[in-house]
Amino acid sequence: MVQFQEVTKQSALHPKPAGLVLQYGTAGFRTNAKLLDHIMFRMGLLATLRSKKTKATIGVMVTASHNPEEDNGVKLVDPMGEMVTPTWEVYATQLANAEQDDLLASLKDIIEKESINMSQEANVFVGKDTRSSSVSLSKAVLDGVSALAGHSKDYGLVTTPQLHYMVCCQNTQGEYGEATMKGYYTKLSQAFIQLTKNVTVRCTKTGVKHLHHAAQEFDIGVYFEANGHGTVLFSKAAEEKIQRLAEDSSVANERKRAALLLRSTIPVINQTVGDAISDMLLIEAILAIKGMTIQQWDAIYSDLPNRQLKVKVADRRVIDTADAERRAVSPKGLQEAIDSLVRKYREARSFVRPSGTEDVVRVYAEAETQESADSLAHEVSLAVYRLAGGVGGEPEPLH
Repeated sequence: MVQFQEVTKQSALHPKPAGLVLQYGTAGFRTNAKLLDHIMFRMGLLATLRSKKTKATIGVMVTASHNPEEDNGVKLVDPMGEMVTPTWEVYATQLANAEQDDLLASLKDIIEKESINMSQEANVFVGKDTRSSSVSLSKAVLDGVSALAGHSKDYGLVTTPQLHYMVCCQNTQGEYGEATMKGYYTKLSQAFIQLTKNVTVRCTKTGVKHLHHAAQEFDIGVYFEANGHGTVLFSKAAEEKIQRLAEDSSVANERKRAALLLRSTIPVINQTVGDAISDMLLIEAILAIKGMTIQQWDAIYSDLPNRQLKVKVADRRVIDTADAERRAVSPKGLQEAIDSLVRKYREARSFVRPSGTEDVVRVYAEAETQESADSLAHEVSLAVYRLAGGVGGEPEPLH
């Protein structure tokens, strides 16, 4: 056959070192790049056969991932972007290790075992990493594809997941996405923007009454204050939907289990107001379900070092705030002064608010270290004292 004559011709340009044996492992072939030229050519051949067999586009990625720079490697990507099926891993090893004179016999053996129609069109996507050897090795893959009259598309420098993505997009006729780099970045960025629009966080003024009313605007609202006040609110619509799902025999097992968990969760929560006993039981239940210890739970989040101070003023009403009390609108120049001070420290923020019961201004500051948090709080206190009508002596440094 003319096709096999081309394979013979092209394989002479990518000869196998006699006696060399390599194994297709979980990440394909990986070894010193100097030993891989024949492997790449033959994986081009195999990818073409796999494409003919599946009547779909197959991917070939030239990379050794985290191996040293002098290494390289190759792996095949199946039609839905998954790793090539184990049966074809065996064929990969067989074809890679066939001595030069036995290459055609090995190739024909695979064709016969898989009943491959050699007149079927084949398409192969090829990508490579940034190793210096990847340019010539990916060219060897393309030579293998063309030797069996396959069509190829060279994506050049891409990450391995990006090539998997392209293959899946192509074989789903664009249902999974557009098989271009622009399509890849557009899909991910738009999805990220849409997702973050739905991970909703609402900040309110200090006080449970403000938090509670804000939480009522959601189907499920979780609220808390640093002083420990907090609970979870379920809208009536959410409770009714959870109840229906829990009782619906046609609901899939995973959704059913989630609905039952939520239905059992609702009575544990005191939705009227933050309740320490209720919250404790809820947390204990969550930890038990997830198999976590109190220590593991506590390690999930760490507060930045912080400091809260208060400054006496003649009239607390001179302080007006916005953005859930995180920005000072008046007196003029105060917020600008706070912003300037915050920029002096790492991981820092600070805000001030008037007390609701006495003529004092409460100052909050946090920063990378406790020393920085203390210094920032003191400097902001001085700014409040000087710009908001402080009374008595100037605030003293904490240290």
